[in-house]
Amino acid sequence: MRIGEIAIIGPEKNIQKRFIESVCRQVEVSNEQLTFGRLPIDEQITLHLYGIPVEKDDSKVSWDLLAKKILGYVVLFSWENLQSLDQVKTTIDELTSRYEANLVVAANLDNGELSAHKTLLDEGIEITNEAKLIFCNVSNEESVRRVLLTLINLVIDKTA
Repeated sequence: MRIGEIAIIGPEKNIQKRFIESVCRQVEVSNEQLTFGRLPIDEQITLHLYGIPVEKDDSKVSWDLLAKKILGYVVLFSWENLQSLDQVKTTIDELTSRYEANLVVAANLDNGELSAHKTLLDEGIEITNEAKLIFCNVSNEESVRRVLLTLINLVIDKTA
């Protein structure tokens, strides 16, 4: 069995937990430092989703250890609380410049609505070759799967 590991990072642990719960049948671990769930794709592939809370200049996370084995990152923040994005900008910069990480920045819309063109919601905005901004609703399984698929497509495009 092959395992792909994805880190779901951001300052709001409850949003990470809802994101993981939306696609995983069971959340294996949920505490102050970590939320962990498994997402079976088929008999040969399973995704491990790690919800890791980070804040501005967070030195508790050992990115050197994580970056070696992680498939990619979803930076999750609340669109209604843009300060949550400010809290992780340093982490985003470090991941994309130091590790050339595959990264999706996901803006959670709790009500699931944004007055924007449907293409913006479905395809997102390319930030760099390694990062893309997308909108989602962490309580909606289809929306969360779209975020994960965006990340997987970034990985595939980078290796092609």
